[in-house]
Amino acid sequence: MTDPREGLSDYIRTVRDNTQEYLRDLTRENEKLCALIRTLEGQLDQERRERLQVEERIKTIEAERRSYLERYLDVEAQNDNVSKLYAATLRLHGTISHADVLAAIHEIVINLVGSEELVVFEMNDEGTHLVVSSSFGMEASKLQPIPVGTGIIGQCAVTGRSYIAKATDATSARPERPAEADLTACVPFVVERSVIGAVAIFRLLHHKPNLDPVDFELFKLLGSHAATALYCTSVVASSGPPHSMRPITP
Repeated sequence: MTDPREGLSDYIRTVRDNTQEYLRDLTRENEKLCALIRTLEGQLDQERRERLQVEERIKTIEAERRSYLERYLDVEAQNDNVSKLYAATLRLHGTISHADVLAAIHEIVINLVGSEELVVFEMNDEGTHLVVSSSFGMEASKLQPIPVGTGIIGQCAVTGRSYIAKATDATSARPERPAEADLTACVPFVVERSVIGAVAIFRLLHHKPNLDPVDFELFKLLGSHAATALYCTSVVASSGPPHSMRPITP
């Protein structure tokens, strides 16, 4: 007769063996899953590195794009400035009329420099005073005549150097003439190392808080080309136009 305990032992061994096999299967599956996880993590790390590389490349391209845009805008601004200077030069030298030259000076200061308060002075015959030839937006009677050497404008007539107001200028540092309190710039007209006049520029327009680099080039242009144009008009006025000149027939 068979001992029932032997059957029970066989059952226990079978369960144990099946359990161990199941555990081995689980271990193998777990190892596979761990390997898969490591592979996926590696792929994820690679994708992260690639994404970071792409992001860095995008940043580099964006920085290059901004740099090219800034350079393009600089070139555009320079071309615009050159065009303005060229047009201003043509405007000054395109006439021998004293009134037209004064109008050209007004146009340059108003439209290019950006001020609607200006006074154009010319030296008197004795070379002792600057007298007003024309003005725009200013009460000229308050500014004439100016003795050479007096105030900012009179000093410019002595030195032949332009005056540019600075934000740090103290009120006490300005000369005593109240009419020059809002003076932004004064550009003397110099011909052959002689001052024949000056243009005084007062407050700038509201949309233009400060002078730009092109303004300083315009001041140089006014100081030389406007001076030459005014001088030529005075020569023509005193001697008359050459006999060879003939009006163009439309």
